[in-house]
Amino acid sequence: MASNLERDILTILDPTIEVDKLAIPDAESKTDNASTPAIVIPQSKIYNITPLVRVNQYEVSPVNLVNFKLSNVGFYPTMKVVFDDTDTSFTGRFFPKDGDMMQLYIRSQGDETTFKPVRIDFTIIDVYPISGGGKDKVTRYAVEGRMFVPDLFTERVEYHEATSWNALLNVADGLGLGYASNVEDTADEMNWINPNDTVEKYINDIVANSYLDDDHFFTAYIDPYYYLTFIDVNKLFSQDDEIPSSLGFTHNSTDSYRAGEGESPDVPKFLTNQVDQQGSANYLDKHQMVNESGMISKNNGYKRYAQYWDEVEREFISEFVDPLVEEVEGMIPATKGRMLNGETEGPRDNQVRYKYLGQQTENVHDQFMYSIVLNYQNLTEINKMGMVVELAAVNPSIVRYDRIYCQIWEYASPVKDTLTATTDADAEVPEDAELRDPDLNQVASGGILNEFLSGFYVVSGTEWIQVKSGAMKMKLYLQRRVFKPTT
Repeated sequence: MASNLERDILTILDPTIEVDKLAIPDAESKTDNASTPAIVIPQSKIYNITPLVRVNQYEVSPVNLVNFKLSNVGFYPTMKVVFDDTDTSFTGRFFPKDGDMMQLYIRSQGDETTFKPVRIDFTIIDVYPISGGGKDKVTRYAVEGRMFVPDLFTERVEYHEATSWNALLNVADGLGLGYASNVEDTADEMNWINPNDTVEKYINDIVANSYLDDDHFFTAYIDPYYYLTFIDVNKLFSQDDEIPSSLGFTHNSTDSYRAGEGESPDVPKFLTNQVDQQGSANYLDKHQMVNESGMISKNNGYKRYAQYWDEVEREFISEFVDPLVEEVEGMIPATKGRMLNGETEGPRDNQVRYKYLGQQTENVHDQFMYSIVLNYQNLTEINKMGMVVELAAVNPSIVRYDRIYCQIWEYASPVKDTLTATTDADAEVPEDAELRDPDLNQVASGGILNEFLSGFYVVSGTEWIQVKSGAMKMKLYLQRRVFKPTT
């Protein structure tokens, strides 16, 4: 059992990449050098409810902003912004050329000494009109970009004689990225060679062959703060331990331009749709279940055999990977096929896949070929079941590959009737509803706890989103492998 501290993502190395200068007129200092008269609501405060976006020095006005999305779901952050070019200055003066940048700034919620602002430079990868362009019709543009990391897509030859953990540290340092991880090292020392591939591919190849032991599997990504983050994923999946504490907020971003100033420390780090949590950054504005298990099982089977010729042992190796799942009393795995009379149905054992990987030589670590399937099969498996949720405000304490508790209450009468249908008229709130905090142990006013949906989830992706005339929100992609069975 891993403690919360052992699961934390810790900073190993800080980034050294320098982003381009991004400044706004001084309307806050009230000094003689201020460019405009001081305003009651400081302009910088606005950027925690709407992003500051500049495309080749063209500033997208909040009035013209149609929608915005900053996504940290893939290997590196991407951004898409849609806006109206009302005065045609974007078309006529600022339209991007090759190498021009898109800049983003989002002011941090709460104390900026605790949570960093988001400040990213993006390489523009696509600019296209959506509508307009005719006589007297305003052109609406979409601009898409990917995080600019110098040399990430440069092809080069290099090698690192180290474990995968240390090899990634060295690569991050060479790129000017920071480095963070929730594991101290791996057990896979070898010469990690880049044979003139891009650095992006080199990083992903190292991660694909990373190995500690059969109870661990790994992924990596670049976060919005320029940290290459190397994650031991399996240690995040459990349904036990205390809920960690974090900085909380008593205001969401729609309440005030001073959002976050009502912060309160040492509150449980959890998400809920409980009505009395409205107005906090813990409140779930929307939650939807996702199930891709049928497609994933069809494509990958329930097990996959790693097959290769071992040059050292002079033998053919064929060993299967059975994706990991935690054993929790009172819960069942949702990724292992249908249960019939307490036993898994036939396809669970028969629907397997095979991957021949070639030859393994003495130049690589002992589990080099096996780790490819171990990591891939487990990373795919965790996408079978989960939730997509939206928060009414940005919660900066939640980052990708956090482990977070979700408490879901049902308020609609038909659902409540279904959940409370029991032969025991005196049934009490189940122990699982207790979050080891007195304020969270109470039955939500008029609500019934949904035991199936409530529990610990792993945040596999985050998005900051905004639609015209609305405040900035946060979307989270949550994964889970075991659930309490419904009755």
